[in-house]
Amino acid sequence: MTDVHCHVRWHGMDIDDWVVHFSNIGIDRVWALAWESWWRRVRGEYELPTSDVEKAVARYPEMFVPFCSIDPREADFDARFDYYVERGFRGFGEMKLRLRVDNDDCKRIYARCAEVGWPVLFHMDRCLQPGGQWYLTNVERLEPVLDQFPDTIFIGHGPGWWAEVSGDADEVLEPYPKGPVVEGGRLPRMLREYDNLYADLSAGSGHNAITRDPEWGRQFVIDFSNKLMYGTDNFDTKHLETLRAMDLPAEVFDAVMEGNARRLVP
Repeated sequence: MTDVHCHVRWHGMDIDDWVVHFSNIGIDRVWALAWESWWRRVRGEYELPTSDVEKAVARYPEMFVPFCSIDPREADFDARFDYYVERGFRGFGEMKLRLRVDNDDCKRIYARCAEVGWPVLFHMDRCLQPGGQWYLTNVERLEPVLDQFPDTIFIGHGPGWWAEVSGDADEVLEPYPKGPVVEGGRLPRMLREYDNLYADLSAGSGHNAITRDPEWGRQFVIDFSNKLMYGTDNFDTKHLETLRAMDLPAEVFDAVMEGNARRLVP
């Protein structure tokens, strides 16, 4: 099984702690993600540097799959990108920037990833109030990007992404909406229409999306079993327990837990 969303120094866990945790629950392959942002750096806030990913892969190369994160506004973006390509990195993420998803700086990332065949795992929010925390808004700006970069694989994650399973997302302005899913959500439609779009089930947002309306959630996992990937962004097991409790067909469970991730990053 593969977990597609892990930060190797996060939630008080260190590299060795993660290896013990994943081994205990049967996860044998993990996408190790970084998170770097110029905006956070100048404010003196924490980042999750790509150098930590390098350390994890050097120590446990059979478990960790390296992803890099580089702020495209940095002067050395291209040089660092080329360095990580040469070092055998396999993807870009977590892309979590205080920019619009169709910003020209973001497009530098999409273009470079298309060149080398890397997927881009991005975090998306909705700006719910002036001055509020948000990253990579917003989903209605994403579709032109998917059209412009058909050779780039995009993997969505985050509250502003998963709220869009429901057709009333524009009216229910909560990061983790509750209650029945309304038909007509943007996210299911986009997953159907765009071959280069996938979804990461991790974190509270992904878990909420498939549990807020249990019958709908199970059918959603079945219908989009070729587009969804298991991830946690944490050290709990609620995603795994939820997927097992859904009593999914074996081929669906296998695709979500391993097959899709292996297909995108062999």
